Amino acid sequence: MFLCLVLLAACVGPQGKQADTATYLLSAALPAKSVSAKSALTLLVTPTRAHPGFDTPRMAYVREANRIEYYAYHRWVETPARMLTPLIAQALEAGGAFGAVVQSPASVRANLRLDTELVSLMQDFTQQPSRVRLVVRAQLVDAGSGAVIATRTFEVHTSATAEAAHGGAEAANRATAEILSKLGDWCAAVAK
Repeated sequence: MFLCLVLLAACVGPQGKQADTATYLLSAALPAKSVSAKSALTLLVTPTRAHPGFDTPRMAYVREANRIEYYAYHRWVETPARMLTPLIAQALEAGGAFGAVVQSPASVRANLRLDTELVSLMQDFTQQPSRVRLVVRAQLVDAGSGAVIATRTFEVHTSATAEAAHGGAEAANRATAEILSKLGDWCAAVAK
């Protein structure tokens, strides 16, 4: 009987300490530039959609082609697509090319709509140092007619500072800043 109690206590008793989950925020410094010829157009930024495999707060990486894996104890605070939407709106507003930039849902009548998709955000260990690959597809739409004005895919590869999740998160933030800058320039040029 005593042996059974000892075995039972071993099964339900305190286990070895599990690793704490680290969470990371996708962020970027806003562009410091300002367009001199500001338009009167209002731009509506819709929520960024994510491709399969990337609509999760789990941090993705690859060690071999076409096989996505996820860190066990490292996560984004929210899905990258949901973190990307306000960053896009803030960057476009800071860029100064539009009279107003609003996020959907909004009761404001907009002239243009920006739809974005997160195609890929992952740390690639198939080369050293590892690199973060961020791919965002953008579509600028005439909000009145629904006609697509222009579509472009932005892809950035940024070297990680460490061969671990925190190095990937830092590289993802640098890649995000670069994508936001390119996206802002493109939107301003297309909207002219």
